Amino acid sequence: MGKLRPMRGCLLDVEGVLVRNKAYEPVCGAVEWMARLGRSQMPFCLVTNNTTDTPAELLERLAAAGFDLAPENLVGALELGTELLRARSLRRICWLGVPRLREYWQEAGFELTGGGDCEAVVIGVNPELCIADLEDVLPAVLDRGVDVVCLHRNLFYLDALDRRRMGPGCWSAALEALEGRGRMVIVGKPDPRIYRAALKRIGVGASDTLFISDDPVADLVTAGRLGMRTVFVLSGKHADHEILGRMDQDDWPDVICGGLADVNLDQEDAS
Repeated sequence: MGKLRPMRGCLLDVEGVLVRNKAYEPVCGAVEWMARLGRSQMPFCLVTNNTTDTPAELLERLAAAGFDLAPENLVGALELGTELLRARSLRRICWLGVPRLREYWQEAGFELTGGGDCEAVVIGVNPELCIADLEDVLPAVLDRGVDVVCLHRNLFYLDALDRRRMGPGCWSAALEALEGRGRMVIVGKPDPRIYRAALKRIGVGASDTLFISDDPVADLVTAGRLGMRTVFVLSGKHADHEILGRMDQDDWPDVICGGLADVNLDQEDAS
């Protein structure tokens, strides 16, 4: 690890970088750092796997935490999943995410149905998901071969009480192991499609873009393989860099920092 040349664009995760967890308390120094980023005129975008809030709600929660952001500063797995389902004309879905977002899907023109009559199974974060919910979609997955659309594949996340909760990656892995006839489609991180959508949004090439996240496995590996420079911050899921010992060294981040306030966009210093 060494120093990086200045970047022309910046992509950032939200939870663990701007805010600690689902309580949306800002990480120390993050509000001021983001304000400086906004004044710098450097194009930036938040790249989030959030599937518990609508994009508008997420921006509202971040505004309440002190972050001044516009809709164009956000690319999320929920909106990309919505676009993907529309593009494939899949309107009857079995939603396995948080029940409070059922209204979001209905307002977006989707019909919510059970596993036996759906055109796609859609998975998001749902701390109340149970085995019976997964068993309900077995006929669709095994007999009718419908696609499973996993909005992201994070294995765990931090809830508002800072507890680790199982993420969609665990449930999608269980359904994938059944080897149904349909496809497993990943929308958010670590799938490249959300990174490419964010790069298109800021209009900067991968080699000139910095990606900042608290998750070196689910976020930074793909960013690095696409040619971006990467910063791993210790303000979220991981309090130290022990996780790197379980990764291929070629996939290690370029820089490790305590938090966003320690990141210098002009010249990054590795720890």
